Formats: sequence, structure tokens, C-alpha cells
Amino acid sequence: MMKRTSLMTAAAGALALVVAAGPAQAFDKSAYKDLATQTVRKAISGNINNVDALIKKQEELIQLGVKGCRQYAKNSDKHTKLMNLVADHASDMKKMSLDEIESAWHEGGFLKENGIKYEDLDHFGKAVSLMDAVVHPATTYILLNKYKKTGNAALLDQVKGELTEVLDHMKHI
Repeated sequence: MMKRTSLMTAAAGALALVVAAGPAQAFDKSAYKDLATQTVRKAISGNINNVDALIKKQEELIQLGVKGCRQYAKNSDKHTKLMNLVADHASDMKKMSLDEIESAWHEGGFLKENGIKYEDLDHFGKAVSLMDAVVHPATTYILLNKYKKTGNAALLDQVKGELTEVLDHMKHI
């Protein structure tokens, strides 16, 4: 009887720790959609009085996407390598030129270099949608930094396009 009580107490304690810690850092799709929509609205308005604040939102989007990739990597044998590559290289994406990120991530060059056949991935599957949750705001980060330097309004159209596309991907996560 004493052993059983001790086991039950230990189990209750372990359960309390799990509940206190909360769920694993889950992908917050609602927050992601909200931040992306805010950026799209600003880009459409053309009234960007604080581009640094908008750039910061892209960093938040990237981090949310990384959390989603990390979580999915733990739950998917098939896409673990892809999700880890995206999450591990998210910071590097922000340092690329538009041509580099296009070739490496939008067209799958970096994935191919790492043994993943980009053309075999389901474009609107959960894995690619989560990958794009990082790649598109990283691209937008680059675009907004370029806009900050040039004031070229055409870049805002590209921002709108990048995030409108990723918002479409949110339906598949």
C-alpha cells in the first residue's frame, strides 16, 4: 500500500510539472496571421512612418515560424530534416540578398544542396507551409530594409505579395 501511495504521489508531482510548464512552444497561428495582416495593411497603405517597427514584426513572424518548424520536426519523421534546416538557417536568411533567398529558399536550391528534393514536396502541405512561415517574412525583412534605404514603393508591393502568399499557406497548418 505504501509503494502504491508513493507511486501515485510521484505521478501526481510529474503531472503537475508538465501542466505548470504548459504545452510545448506551439505554433501560434492566430498571432502569426495578425502580425502578417498588419504588415500587409501597412504595405497597401504605403504609409510607413516607422519602418523599423515593421521590420521588427518580420523578426517576430520568423520566430513564430521557427517555433512551428521545431515543433513539427519533433512530430514528423518524414520532414524532420527539412524543418531543422529551416529553423537552423532562419537568421542566415535575413542576411541574404533578394536573389540569394529566391534561389536558396523559394526555388529550393539550399534544400537540394542538403539532399531534399524540393520538387517532391507538397507545396501546400504542412511542412512547406511552415517553411514558408519563415522564408516569406525573411524575404519581407530584406525587402523592408531595402525600402528603408531607397524609399522605393514597388518594394512594398513585393512585401504585400510575400505575406499574402504566406497567409494562404496558413490554411494548411
